[in-house]
Amino acid sequence: MPAPEYRTLTTKSRLFSHRALSLARWLTLLGACAAPLLAQAQNCPTGDNTDDQYILGEADGTASAMHWPTGLVWKRCSEGQTFESGQCTGTAQTKDWNNWAEADRLLPKSFANQTNWGIGAGLSQNLLESGGWRMAYMNELHKITENCGTNPRVNRRVFPDTPSSYFWSGSPSAINSNSAFRVSFGGFGIGTSNRSNNQRVRLVRGGQSFAALTSPSAQTVSAGDSATFPAFTLAPSVPAGQAWGGARISGDGNPEFQLNGTGDWVQQAIVKSGDQITVRFNAPDSGSRTVTFTLRSGQTTGTRDNASNGGNEATALQETSASFTALSRVTDLSLQLPEGPDSGETMNLSVTDSEWNLDAAQTLTAASLGAALPPGVTLPHGAVSLRLTDGTPGSTATVVLTYPEELPAGTRYYKYGPTADNPADHWYPYDGAVISGNTITLTLTDGGAGDSDLSVNGIIDDPGGPALLATDLAPIPTLSQWAMLLLAGIIGLLALSKVRWMHNT
Repeated sequence: MPAPEYRTLTTKSRLFSHRALSLARWLTLLGACAAPLLAQAQNCPTGDNTDDQYILGEADGTASAMHWPTGLVWKRCSEGQTFESGQCTGTAQTKDWNNWAEADRLLPKSFANQTNWGIGAGLSQNLLESGGWRMAYMNELHKITENCGTNPRVNRRVFPDTPSSYFWSGSPSAINSNSAFRVSFGGFGIGTSNRSNNQRVRLVRGGQSFAALTSPSAQTVSAGDSATFPAFTLAPSVPAGQAWGGARISGDGNPEFQLNGTGDWVQQAIVKSGDQITVRFNAPDSGSRTVTFTLRSGQTTGTRDNASNGGNEATALQETSASFTALSRVTDLSLQLPEGPDSGETMNLSVTDSEWNLDAAQTLTAASLGAALPPGVTLPHGAVSLRLTDGTPGSTATVVLTYPEELPAGTRYYKYGPTADNPADHWYPYDGAVISGNTITLTLTDGGAGDSDLSVNGIIDDPGGPALLATDLAPIPTLSQWAMLLLAGIIGLLALSKVRWMHNT
């Protein structure tokens, strides 16, 4: 019996060892597959190169990343590589500095006496203003390596498959015309190298700022509805050039914007001058809400004459912003009556036209309006002052006033203010009112009947109130002279009869 048991254990041990070996091989294979993904993991944990400091997208169809702290827009792949499915494939090209700068026309900006650095006098360009792809200056290139781990020293999610080697900058050496500056993505920092050496490049675009933005007028919409503002066009600070940068929108109400009237609504994007921006967000349940659209770009100082600042060219962040405000449309309101039999009780106002906003309303005593009522006219419930806004100029609005009790028979609506035939403020009967039970329905026309400002401006002012005329009051019945004599005779006979009855008793 011991022998078979030993054989059984040996067989199980071999089976376990085989499975363990298979698992080890599988883990090794998994590790090999995962290695490229781990290499792309976040390796810039702090500072200006964390993931949230970049806006990923496209610039003229090329996979690009806008760097929020500097306002510059970078190609995600080195020259010679192709971006696909989140990675840069192919081999990054290497060339000498002059081939990149002159033959490929990637020198950021021409400068006086550039021939001393082997650049032909016929090369005249300013890619900082035109916004074309260009070599990055030394400081720009070094900026995207800060606070990042080595091999390569760059945000690997933003710039995947970057070689851990030297990259040429567009900065010539100020002290040695045979040299230009290069930046190491392998962790060796900044240095100069002979222009004849072959190095890689990573291209950038941008160098002039956008023109300042202007905040538009507030929009009024129904509570909770989306407010969409008219499109506006981004402009460059130098009219002949093109600005590049990024835009973000922030605030409550799910703010977002769309580029050029097509595509997705987003909260951030790479943008250029000439782009049209449409902003929208949800209005609050009441009151107002404001969001901020922020636009960033870089203003770059090019290489000066004789490369006197070579290696010290600088990009200054430029920012401009605009505020967008949405107001919740008010269509219903309750007010207390200021005088009369129902003083202190509540009356309700309702605007039935969806586009008009009840901007302001209050109840007033008739005397507070400062003009005497016409003879025989009284306002038993006082007056109501309304202000409607955001309507289509020249259109009509319908307002319903609901009182706590049924209005007396003969009630009319009187308005206060100027009219087309009398520019002075005065009281006058208004025909655009329908009175039924306890409601008054007013039809008011912007710039016309019922609008006290007499201007076609999308605003209606309406002070007025329900009035009673003395002629409408029911008169006390009176008797003719003969009837009065007859009545006096009857009263006299009744009195005489009472006297005789008292005498006989």
